[in-house]
Amino acid sequence: MKQLERIKQIINQEFPDFEIRRIEKMGEGENSKAFIVNGDFIFRFPKSAEIKESFRKEIALLPKIKSSLHLDIPHFDFISKEIRFVGYKIIPGKFLTSKIYRSLKTASQVNIQKILARFLSQLHKNNLLFLFDCGLTVMNYYEEYSDNLERAKQLIFPNIPASKRKIIVQLFDGYLNNKSNFKYNPSLIHNDFSQDHILFENSSGKITGIIDFGDAAIGDPDYDFMYLLDNYGSDFVSGVANFYGYKNDKELFDKLNFFSLANKIQILIGSIQNEEEDDVKEGYKKLKRWFKNYEKKGEYASEN
Repeated sequence: MKQLERIKQIINQEFPDFEIRRIEKMGEGENSKAFIVNGDFIFRFPKSAEIKESFRKEIALLPKIKSSLHLDIPHFDFISKEIRFVGYKIIPGKFLTSKIYRSLKTASQVNIQKILARFLSQLHKNNLLFLFDCGLTVMNYYEEYSDNLERAKQLIFPNIPASKRKIIVQLFDGYLNNKSNFKYNPSLIHNDFSQDHILFENSSGKITGIIDFGDAAIGDPDYDFMYLLDNYGSDFVSGVANFYGYKNDKELFDKLNFFSLANKIQILIGSIQNEEEDDVKEGYKKLKRWFKNYEKKGEYASEN
């Protein structure tokens, strides 16, 4: 109760005319704490200066892209001085987990693929000149993944079998040495387009919104398919890619298999460097599952 009273006081210090009738804790992650206020608003409190900057990015970006998207995205009604917190009206729905998706009829699944393809197409077509002042990072994949490979050799390779090291080197070299991987049209990407950020309303069977644009960047639009592969599998991604207008499934999946592996390598490297013992153990488990799936099917199908 003391924490909730403290949060109420913090909000009212900056917005004294906002009547808080009810407040409850929604959840807490590595990046922020979230509270539901009056059953209508979500207030998020960043836990570090880095996350404050991601909030600042969303504050600048979301109003500029909202009209270009057919799905709802957060609109910050409350922005604290110094970005101590932000508040926005709740977008109805629950996360579209793989379990929920698999429980739907085929027609509903296809409709979801079509809707998400449309959203990604709209997002990726945003005019970057219009977004120059939003604090967006321009991704340098060649530099980033070259560095990840060297760090993996130092920090991860001593703890995994030679056969697994060989797969990592093959996929990293295959990606880095293929010039076509870097001939994409730089686009606005969500950069964390996963099931935890896709809201779905079961009663209507509709996608209701997309949240959490804190990692948004300028990069390869294909990257936004990577978490869809991890969460829902290759058949789902093939459907979305088809509606998106992708002509070469093999080329896409070669890249996504690499992105999926590289993402797990990158997270594990960070956990090792930060000496986060539990996260390191979880990182090795995820890497082991990735290898098992990849070696069985020749591609990474799904975590779920």
